Amino acid sequence: MSDRIWVEITDVCGHIGFILSTLANFTVLTLLIVRPTKALGTYKYLMIIFCIFSWFYTLVETFMRPLIHMYDNTLFVMQRKRFQYSDLTARTLSGIYCGCYAMSFTLIAVHFVYRYFATCKPENLRFFRGFKFVLWLLGALSVAAFWGMVTFSLFAENDRTRRSFHYFLKKSYDLDPSWVSNVPYSYWPAEEKGDVGLNYVNILGIFQHGAIMTFSFSTVYYCGRQTHKTIKAHKGVSDRTRELQNQLFNALVLQTLIPTVMMYIPTTMLIVFPFLELNVGCYGNITTVTVQMYPGIDPLVLLFLIKDFRQTFLRIVCLGRDAKRNVSTTAMISYQLSSGNV
Repeated sequence: MSDRIWVEITDVCGHIGFILSTLANFTVLTLLIVRPTKALGTYKYLMIIFCIFSWFYTLVETFMRPLIHMYDNTLFVMQRKRFQYSDLTARTLSGIYCGCYAMSFTLIAVHFVYRYFATCKPENLRFFRGFKFVLWLLGALSVAAFWGMVTFSLFAENDRTRRSFHYFLKKSYDLDPSWVSNVPYSYWPAEEKGDVGLNYVNILGIFQHGAIMTFSFSTVYYCGRQTHKTIKAHKGVSDRTRELQNQLFNALVLQTLIPTVMMYIPTTMLIVFPFLELNVGCYGNITTVTVQMYPGIDPLVLLFLIKDFRQTFLRIVCLGRDAKRNVSTTAMISYQLSSGNV
């Protein structure tokens, strides 16, 4: 199969991902806003913010039309310009795109911290109220901005990566370099790799990426494990309450497994491969495809695992069938989340 086919594959998947993300996130947003969830409190706003961010992430991705290629022990993350703009603008857009990537799993970690507080330490829910809630969002945004600035500053082109980029871009994709920008993740300096040694500037950037991902997933693992143990230990709660607890927890678990499989593991492998001198070439675009599809798949978890959301959505799809179905599930979710009795 010609490498050129990946240009068409990523274009098609990009459009599918954008349509799916728009429809799914808009549906979840509508349910969160119009359903009787006035007591849902902070958790409702966390979900709303995540939906809005996911759609924005898809918008950025659709505009940039990314490609990923590995050649000469370097990982090239590329964007195809829709119109001509400066290299500085291109690098800024790449920084924003990579920052959005970091923002996605940082927000997931914040979700898990909230669920941990609500389940294990309800008195700590005060840290999510008022201006303190804004501080959580500013913290997540700061992490994303830090990731984006490192991408912008530390992964600059050099003579070696520029030659490699021009060579494989023409040979593999038949694209004009003036219409494609790239961020090269290279472990070796401008000279041949055996002459000088490692590119410590790039390695510093990789270390920063790895540290943020490790901290995020450590938070998710600890909070998730403690939340699960506490839910299982609640013997005195009703079956309905336990069911609701499990719905919310399972939704968060899936919302972690999905990006793990579709984003973090493939990306980690691509970052490690150049150091091991494993060049996968155009097949790095498998990660491009999975990342394009992720923002549209993630909100489907809420639609189909949260019972009240699922029933409301199906009633809408079925043109009002079973319109009188009991909606007490939402009220119970609201009480459990806002009071911390989960």
